[in-house]
Amino acid sequence: MQIDIRNSVEEHDVIVVGGGPAGCAAAIAAARQGADTLILESTSALGGMATMSLVSAWAPFTDKQKLLYHSIPLEILVRYKRRAGIPEEKWDWVSISPEDLKLVYDEMIDECGAKVLFQSTVCDTVVKDGNIDCLIAANKAGLTPYKAKVYIDCTGDADVAAFSGVTFEKGSKDNSVQPCSLCFIITNVHSDRIQRPWSSNPKEGLWQRIRDDGKYPLISKHFIPAEFGDTIIANAGHLFQVDSTDPEQISKAYVLGRQTAQQYLAALKEYMPEAFCDAMIAATAPILGVRESRRIEGEYCFTLEDYLCRRSFPDEIARNCYWLDCHASRKSVKETWDNARHEKYQPGESHGIPWRCLVPKALDNLLVAGRSISMERMALASIRVMPNCLAMGEAAGIGAAIAAKQGIGIHALDPQAVISRIGK
Repeated sequence: MQIDIRNSVEEHDVIVVGGGPAGCAAAIAAARQGADTLILESTSALGGMATMSLVSAWAPFTDKQKLLYHSIPLEILVRYKRRAGIPEEKWDWVSISPEDLKLVYDEMIDECGAKVLFQSTVCDTVVKDGNIDCLIAANKAGLTPYKAKVYIDCTGDADVAAFSGVTFEKGSKDNSVQPCSLCFIITNVHSDRIQRPWSSNPKEGLWQRIRDDGKYPLISKHFIPAEFGDTIIANAGHLFQVDSTDPEQISKAYVLGRQTAQQYLAALKEYMPEAFCDAMIAATAPILGVRESRRIEGEYCFTLEDYLCRRSFPDEIARNCYWLDCHASRKSVKETWDNARHEKYQPGESHGIPWRCLVPKALDNLLVAGRSISMERMALASIRVMPNCLAMGEAAGIGAAIAAKQGIGIHALDPQAVISRIGK
């Protein structure tokens, strides 16, 4: 069957696919460098995991001694804190008010002059002579080809890279992936009556007691709440063995995630009735919270050894100190990485993230930023968090703008040209 694409080509210098943290930072950076920039976002708002997936807090912005992120990532956090009324001095585990953050991204994208198309999903690419010739996106206009000098894949699942023939790995050798979570909002909570620890801290046994009860089989010990008055945003629950690139598995996960949210509410009503007797689920997240899917094969693969050695690189575009936050792939199986899971950095320690991890081997006009860069699975457990995605996105946006302006391929681009412009 042949499908005719009736819409004419829309052309830009840089096209960013995916408007999560990496995509927003990439678009802002590219536009500020003077590139005509377009974001294609499949949902109805910018922010990705923080807004549409209701992830309840930013990972730390410091290494417990100093700020680790600067430039666009820092600007986004500072503007968000001002809008949300969060103290200026708070840098680590800042709670996320999704509606406030959506507005910050909207404002910053508008100010830099980038264009956004919401509800626009890239469903294929056309590749010619080692380059992406155009993307095919589906939206209310039908199927439309979008052409750029340089493309940035910030989909989280490396969709553009995969459609374009870039080789990748996904999960472990036995196809295991870290579980997803469908975050949710609980409202009408008597927050002033919460008198005991209730987050998923291994030293506090509330959730283990609830699991041992047996009445709530969908519940796991994973429960990270962010409190906003009488409303709780909960990053909670585990949906095991969900391949986020498989439409059938994703569809089943949403159904199971909604059931899981109701079991959390029922358990809280039983075990903490003083606070949750009148509570209700106000919403579940519009999109699934995904921790792991594809990882591209790039010019360099960041390894667990790089992480453990706190390695620096001449082409590093960011620093990271987040721990190896590995969520077990299966409910009943202990991971082989359990020992490494607890390998945490000391205050002041960090490692570099190389530019080469953002550069696919196979194509010369594509960059990848976010959780799908070139790295080992163990390293993904640390690098996947949102502050890193912001930093990687900024570097990718700068690099794409330089390559587009100079008319060169990504592989010919000097990483130092990117590094020298970060923060400018």
